This record gives sequence, C-alpha cells and structure tokens, in this order.
Amino acid sequence: MRYFVILASLLLSSQTFADAINLGDASKYNAFVKEDYSVNSSDVEGRVAVGGNLNINGGYDIGTKINDFNMGSGPSLVVGGDINKIGGGNFNVYRSSTLPNPVLGDVVLGGTLTGGPTSIGSVSENNSNLPVDFDSAFSHLENLSKQLSEHTAVNADATAGWKLDFKADPNNVPSDNVYVFNVTQDQLRTQWGGLRTDWHLDTTGMATGATVVFNITNTNGSVVDFTQSNIFLNGNDELALYYNKGAANGKPPVQVLYNFYGASQLNITSDLYGSILAPTADILSDSMVYGQVIGKSWQGNGQLNYNPFEPVEGTPTTPVPEPSTIIIFILALVIMLGKQKLAVVTNRFFAKKAINNVCFA
Repeated sequence: MRYFVILASLLLSSQTFADAINLGDASKYNAFVKEDYSVNSSDVEGRVAVGGNLNINGGYDIGTKINDFNMGSGPSLVVGGDINKIGGGNFNVYRSSTLPNPVLGDVVLGGTLTGGPTSIGSVSENNSNLPVDFDSAFSHLENLSKQLSEHTAVNADATAGWKLDFKADPNNVPSDNVYVFNVTQDQLRTQWGGLRTDWHLDTTGMATGATVVFNITNTNGSVVDFTQSNIFLNGNDELALYYNKGAANGKPPVQVLYNFYGASQLNITSDLYGSILAPTADILSDSMVYGQVIGKSWQGNGQLNYNPFEPVEGTPTTPVPEPSTIIIFILALVIMLGKQKLAVVTNRFFAKKAINNVCFA
C-alpha cells in the first residue's frame, strides 16, 4: 500500500493543467518578442520585452499608459541585446505620457543603447541578470501554442457568404470554458476573391466568461495573411467597443486569443481585436492591435494598445498528466511490483532454508 501512496504523490506532483491558458512571463507585457523588434514610428501603451535588439528609425514611445491602467511596477522596457536609435524623432520610455505630468520609465538591457534623442528614466546597460529568461519563456509559449492547436475544436460555419460565422453548441459546454475554432487561410477568402473581414460570433450558447481561441493556419504553407475588420457578438455588438482606445474600458464579455501555431510569418493587414500567440512567427504589421502580442520578431509601425489576455475568472481546470508522466508512472509501477514479487520469492526461499537448517540437540 505504501508504494501506491508514493506513486500517487509522484503522479500528482507532476501534473500540469493542460487546458489552463497561462502566458507565463509574457502575461506582464504588451509586446513579448524572442528576437529583434524593429520600428519606425508609433507607440505601445504597455511594457515591451525583446530578446534580441530593439531597432528604432524615427520616433517611438513605449509604456504610455502603464500607470493609467494600473499595470504594476517594474521596468517599462527589457531588451536582451542592444537598443539602436537612428533617424529623426524622439525615443521615449514612459510609465505614463499623460499630460501635464508625464512619468518616465526605466530600461534594462543586456547590451548598450546608442543614438538618440531619447527620454528615459534610468538605463541599466550590460545587465547579465535580466528579469526575463526568453529561452525558457518561449519554450513554454511554443508548447502552449501546440496544445491549443490540438484542442478539440467547436464546429463552425466559416465558409458561407461574405462573413465568417462562429457558433457553439449549447449542449456541449467545454469543462474548461475554452471554445476553440479552427480557421484556415482559404476560409478567409470568399469565392469572389475578396476577404471575409467581418467575423460574427454567437455567444448565446456559451458559458459565462468564456475564452475563445481561434487557431489560424495556412494549409498551403507557413505564411499567414490575417485580415479582420471587427468581431460582431450576436449580430451587432462590436467587440471593438470593449477595447481601450485611449481609455481603460471594461473587460470584453469573452476573452479572445488568436493562435498561429507553426506559422513562420504573420502579415497583419488590418486592425485586430484580441491577443496574438505566434511564438515562431516573424510578425509584420502596420495596423493597430488591441491586445497582447507574442511573436518571434516584430517589424512595422502598428500601434499596440494594452488589453491583457487574462485567464477567465472561475474557469475550471482539470489536472491532466502529460504522456511522459504516465509513462514514468507505469515504469515505476512495474519496477515496484517487480520488487514486491522478488521480495516474496526471497522471503519464501530463506524461510525454507532456515527450516532445513534447524538442528535438534
């Protein structure tokens, strides 16, 4: 019995919450990029973390709303490599850019900052102890993206007419409140050669506080062209109305995450409402994103507004052992059962031997 208690403890301690969507270190940042981040203009409302170099040609602002939206403490910008600033315009790092009392933010980087002009609180260069382990963080994010891509999808009519329709079965409520819809590059295009930019999501059959994941892939390659004008909830309620446009609006009725598993390049050609999980993709964008962005690299002048993807409050999660854990459990069980059987045979052997060696005086 003692062996089974030990095994059960081992199994439970190794369990992972397979369906919990946890962005890890990336959850603290508006933009979280593994390699280089290259821009010419525009701004980011929240924090930015870059594993490679930050390249700025022109004017750029980071952290314009950190204090305004209560994003907490910590450096506004983390860079694993160098910051290279060229061209006209100022590079500003804030905690808040709100007048009349703007507050500058701090920068921590593994390399050096060159060029200007800049307006920054404090700069910690050649730092060997960054607050982000990018390799570990992206290992987790790539695994998360893979798990979501394999999540059981909800049936959806995404091909009819000029729009994409998504509807959940009210009789099939996911135990984790995560509704996954699979969308292909071909489904984004109509038979007339145009693009389906209007997405219609029927939430009437969904659980309260649902999380919606769109797995978006290109069956003909690893480059994805993404276009969207808005998501309409139940026909006419625009998801865009819930997102920050210079003010901290209320939380949207559903959390939206776009998962681009396996994409090598993501081209964003219109405003996007929701957060992006594309840990293996080079992202090119000159459009606004109302959410968090996770990518291999970032290039473009698209504005990033702070709308955090947060786990849905009260979302039930069921601990599910990973396949490797199950294998280890089985092997351990076999070994321990083998030891038990060996012990039984050994005890019987020596007991018999002891009886045979009895001497009667």
